[in-house]
Amino acid sequence: MKIEALETFLDGRNRYEKGDVRTVLDEDGEYFCACGWARDVDGNVETAERQKNGDVRLDIRKGYLNQKAGEV
Repeated sequence: MKIEALETFLDGRNRYEKGDVRTVLDEDGEYFCACGWARDVDGNVETAERQKNGDVRLDIRKGYLNQKAGEV
């Protein structure tokens, strides 16, 4: 499947820049279109509306280094 990136995003080690046109696996292209990150150049797969979630709150918990089983 050939896609056009609608915004810059990362997928594993691959970086897609806005405007890039690339050939990807069909399942990857369908996922990118479903997320609204890319569009199918051929128009066979519908592009979803990109959801912007705004701020994300992280729950950081205390970590321990060099611990043995049963400690903590």
